[in-house]
Amino acid sequence: MRRLQTAAGILALLFLVGCAMAPTAEKEKAFGSEPVVKPADKGVTPPLIVGDFALLSEGIALLSRPDRPDPTKARSVFASLLQSHPKSRWRSAAETFIRLIDEAEVSLKVNQREHLLLEKAQTEQNRLLKENDHLKKTIRDLTERLQVETAALISENEQLKKDLQRLKLLEIELQKRERMLR
Repeated sequence: MRRLQTAAGILALLFLVGCAMAPTAEKEKAFGSEPVVKPADKGVTPPLIVGDFALLSEGIALLSRPDRPDPTKARSVFASLLQSHPKSRWRSAAETFIRLIDEAEVSLKVNQREHLLLEKAQTEQNRLLKENDHLKKTIRDLTERLQVETAALISENEQLKKDLQRLKLLEIELQKRERMLR
């Protein structure tokens, strides 16, 4: 889900920035191409001058790597574009990329936190389900014991009723014998 959100965000950014990336032929002729520094000698390396468009392209390339995008490096590239080229026409695109990278990081952290909360909730739910099953088993056992004891008490009660009835009959017979003996 996070990758889908990140991919959608990057795709939207690329779509927004894509219109401004390739200048038309007239604009390119009017502005000219960026100056190229040529080395004076073959043994001397030229100083590294990176243009604003090159920085923007590098940041976008870091974000759109198929194997693994690197938003942290891309953010630093966009930040260096903002610092080294404050009047660049790519400034708003770089700011947008930085804002979206920051939002993606916040979203990732929120997603991770929610994932941890979900795992905790699932663990708690599993624990409660086990406890519920244990309580159901305990109730079932107690119900069975109660039924057995109730059946035993009913049987004992019936026996006591029969014994009481016999005692009454014996008492009546005893009274009859006493009357006869008198």
